[in-house]
Amino acid sequence: MAHRAFNRLRILRSEEELKLSRKANSLYALLTSSEQQDDQDRIVHHAIIKADVRGSTTVTEELQAKALNPASYFSLRFFSPINALLAVYGASKVFIEGDAVILSLLEHEKSPQQWFAVARACGLAKAMLNVVHANNLHSEQMGLPKLELGIGLCYAPAAPLFLYDDEKPIMISGAIGKADRLSSCTWKLRRIIQPGVFNVEVFALADGEPGRGEKGQNTIRYNVNGILLDNAGFEKLQQEIVLKRVSVRINGEGVALHVGKFPDVNGKSHDLVIREGRVRLWKNEALVEGHVSDERFYEVVTNRKMITQLTAPQA
Repeated sequence: MAHRAFNRLRILRSEEELKLSRKANSLYALLTSSEQQDDQDRIVHHAIIKADVRGSTTVTEELQAKALNPASYFSLRFFSPINALLAVYGASKVFIEGDAVILSLLEHEKSPQQWFAVARACGLAKAMLNVVHANNLHSEQMGLPKLELGIGLCYAPAAPLFLYDDEKPIMISGAIGKADRLSSCTWKLRRIIQPGVFNVEVFALADGEPGRGEKGQNTIRYNVNGILLDNAGFEKLQQEIVLKRVSVRINGEGVALHVGKFPDVNGKSHDLVIREGRVRLWKNEALVEGHVSDERFYEVVTNRKMITQLTAPQA
């Protein structure tokens, strides 16, 4: 028994191994009283935002045809404005490529009073879409192509892991891959779903449908300028802020909404509305009319008129 126990232990000597193990919270440091420091503030939970620009190749080609620089266009209308929002919501950049950005919001052990990762991620995602919409109005006036986003938002009740490229930390988290899937939009759904009050729909693939079971996925999504929040994120949001459930009728259909407020890093209060949608069925390459399952999905509402009506003070 002693041999088995000791074989599970490994003494780390290199600084690189110590740093990786410490970041993964798997390091047991047996320190003398003079060596002990109480300045480590461990990450305990995190949220991930993935914002994906739709049709970036087409936008790039249109700009090049006008002898314009696509890099400047994306920088001025997407990346730079988003950078200005990060500090307000307590977010950090994880990864950026030409048509996508991944952001993280971390919750630390010693500051539970700041555990608003999901609420602030929802607020940041809304602010990102507002920036894109405002810049699209200017682009339209100038005859330039408009940007279109799909945003996925996921919560993980644990710390992410990190590896290092020289001194640069690289985050590893299952929430990144999940947020990537939630930000996606199936092109065949765009042909049948018209833009409306809401921007997200989720469909379960029936048995035998192409793509069912691939990479463990049994659903397809419509996400055009929308924000799709995973179920774990909604559960965490209910712990962060008070949400009032409201039932309304839109286009003759009952819709369940959850209304609340959250503080940003500076303490400023922001309104938040979450739509509780029902997953519908996709079969034989078509929507099955009238079929609604008990499975829910959650969309962060961005329609300003609806948010104003729901959050305006009652007379």
